[in-house]
Amino acid sequence: MTTFDEVLLVSGKFGWYQWRTFIIVCVAALLGATITFIQVFIGGTGEFWCRGSIFVNEDCLGTNRTLEECAELHKLSQCMSYNFTFTETEEELREYEETMECENGWEFDHSVYASTITEEWELVCDRSAVTNILQSVYMAGYAAGCTGFGIMSDRLGRYTTFVFCGVFTTLFAMLSAIAPNPIVYGIFRFFVAACNYGLGLVAFVVVTEMVLPPQRVYVGVLIWIWYAMGYFVLSALGKLISNWRLYVAVCASPVVLLIPAFVYLDESPRWLFTKGRYSDADKIIRKIAKTNNKSLPVDYLVELQESKEDIERPTEQLAIISEVIRNPVLQLYLLNLLYNWFVQSFVYYGLSLGTSSLGVDVYIAFCISGAVEIPAYTASAFTMKYLGRKVSTGGLMIIAGFACFITILIPPGALRVVFAMIGKFAITASFANIYVLTAEIFPTPIRTQSIGACSVAARIGGLIAPLILVFEKVWGSLPLICFASSSVIAGLLVFFLPETKGKLMPNTIEETIDLRKPRARSNNNKSADI
Repeated sequence: MTTFDEVLLVSGKFGWYQWRTFIIVCVAALLGATITFIQVFIGGTGEFWCRGSIFVNEDCLGTNRTLEECAELHKLSQCMSYNFTFTETEEELREYEETMECENGWEFDHSVYASTITEEWELVCDRSAVTNILQSVYMAGYAAGCTGFGIMSDRLGRYTTFVFCGVFTTLFAMLSAIAPNPIVYGIFRFFVAACNYGLGLVAFVVVTEMVLPPQRVYVGVLIWIWYAMGYFVLSALGKLISNWRLYVAVCASPVVLLIPAFVYLDESPRWLFTKGRYSDADKIIRKIAKTNNKSLPVDYLVELQESKEDIERPTEQLAIISEVIRNPVLQLYLLNLLYNWFVQSFVYYGLSLGTSSLGVDVYIAFCISGAVEIPAYTASAFTMKYLGRKVSTGGLMIIAGFACFITILIPPGALRVVFAMIGKFAITASFANIYVLTAEIFPTPIRTQSIGACSVAARIGGLIAPLILVFEKVWGSLPLICFASSSVIAGLLVFFLPETKGKLMPNTIEETIDLRKPRARSNNNKSADI
């Protein structure tokens, strides 16, 4: 046995040990979705008007005005109160009307949102952008988590980072539920995002490092399906829980269930081997084999050490990072992937957070948005298997772009939802693909850091997406134009990356460069041709 993948094959390519780890990671993914998108509901804005306004529709209809006229007056009274009475004629109103700020605050309609931070902290009118800014702050926390926990994972280990992020995701989420104002809430949400993303990032890396190429695609896709199931859980809880603080606490509390599960997790043996910790790696590999009812050759570790696969010297990682910076081929790969991750997140979160503008019930729209992700992730696995990583990822991004362009031309309603969801379907599938493609391009010693760096670019895209949605009030089509054009450009750039279908994960810079060769480090197993 000269490769780590061969060791995994002998110890049980996907036995009970891998299933146990996989289930824990899937639960973490589901909870991650509920924590991320809860802002859609607790930051929602329904109908509102100045407290004490004389333009409430029921009173207005008693003044011989039509329903349409009353609706317009009601709309105008959202951010201003008018200093006149209904006894005057319409002409006198236009001539003598005076406006003043809503001195007594606002009243909110609860037919859509029972309780929100928008209502409690009155984030409307000149403060209406605060909810979008808070979501951008959350995405900024994602970016911080990508950087910090990517480095922590490569230096201290996958297991330590996973446990740390799980515990502190729960802590900061609970604290955000008792935040007294938007500033404190935003600070806690920043740290929730950082830890939540660190949890997901490390979970993905742990699973991909513990399975063979044939299972790697399906495992990655199934994790995202569990993530999509979080949409349904979040929407159902939003309908059932009428207090936003309780809503946040309930969504965060299940993370506590993961803490006892940590005893069933182990450090990544692949990571231990790259650190030269052969004895520790051997213990875990033998544990995997025992759990899967498999036996290992007595001298397997000697053979693996002699092959020098995955070995990382103390100063090697810095040297590898330096070589990535100097090598023009790797520079192009990295820049290409950075832009693609930026666009993937930009479009994905833009479409996910913008469901309220589709012209249907927000809870239904959100469920549909989550529902399309399940077949999208399934399609991701099949497109990667039969079309390869590169063609499937690039093609899906181009489809997403054109779907967004068509959505611009359609008025709010069911048909608009259909094309918006086609775009969501395509960008979701390509987002799943880009994770696998990136993990299969970069070598083991810097794989987590490379995914982390790309994730920073993605989080910048996610950070900008809520802010772009603000400009919908200025020009309704602007967000979709930005989503569509960027997606098409990114899709075309994917075709300049190497194809990794059916090839072993690279362990050195040379092996990454060799991915351009059609037969570079291909796995000879027929099942690996995925």
